[in-house]
Amino acid sequence: MTEERKVEIEMGNDEKDVEELKEVMNTLKDTVPALIKGIVDALYSSQSAEDFGKQVADFYKSMIEAGMNNEQAFELTKQFMESRDIVGILKKVLSEGNWGKWKNENVEVEEIAKRVKEEVNEELKKEKEN
Repeated sequence: MTEERKVEIEMGNDEKDVEELKEVMNTLKDTVPALIKGIVDALYSSQSAEDFGKQVADFYKSMIEAGMNNEQAFELTKQFMESRDIVGILKKVLSEGNWGKWKNENVEVEEIAKRVKEEVNEELKKEKEN
C-alpha cells in the first residue's frame, strides 16, 4: 500500500471520528441539561433541604447523647454533612478524575458511565470511612 493510500485511509477514519463526536455532542446537548436540572431540583427542593436539615440535627443530637463534647459532635456532624453532599462529591470526582486515560481506548459510552459510577462509589466509600 502506498503512503498516499495510507494517508487517505487515516483521513477517512478521522472524518468518521469527527462525525461520531458530533453525534455524541448533539446527544449530550439534548440530554445533559435536562439531567442536570432534574438532579438540581431533586437535591435542592425545599423538601430535600428540610429532610437534610432534620438528618443533620438528629445526627448532632445523637453525638451529644453519646457523650461527645460540642466540638467533637460538631466536627463529626460536619463530616456527616460533607459525606452526603452529592454535588461536592461529583465535583471532586470530575475535577480529580483522569478522564484522558480513556481517550485513546475506544471506550463506549456505556463503559465510561460504568467507570464514572465506579469512581463515584469509591469516593463515597472513602467519605464514609472518614
